[in-house]
Amino acid sequence: MDYYPKTFIMLGSLLGAMGLSVLIIGLLADGTVQGHSFSMLSLSVLAFCMSYLYPQFKQKDERMKAIRQKAVSYAFTAVIGYLLVFSLLAELNVLTMDVTVILSLITALSMTTLFLLLVFLARKY
Repeated sequence: MDYYPKTFIMLGSLLGAMGLSVLIIGLLADGTVQGHSFSMLSLSVLAFCMSYLYPQFKQKDERMKAIRQKAVSYAFTAVIGYLLVFSLLAELNVLTMDVTVILSLITALSMTTLFLLLVFLARKY
């Protein structure tokens, strides 16, 4: 199968536009944030990252294995940090969002963090 980076870029643009429109419409309609808009925006970041990473992921060499391993360990540390921050904000009654929105936000942050770390580490090594 050939590599088409424009497909990933078009998909990322479409998902980003959809996510932003759902987020803006939700804020304008009733002033609340829709949780699934974060998922669309994180999938947009995923598609943009894959447009850069796909040719390198096809290779099964030691470099890519090391990059994947480091990215997952860094992302795990970041997710623990996100959970600590959200727990602290919830304990101090700063957050007034629903639990589903917070879980969706944490999921989107973890996906975005992992794929951005993969791009940064692939450029570094």
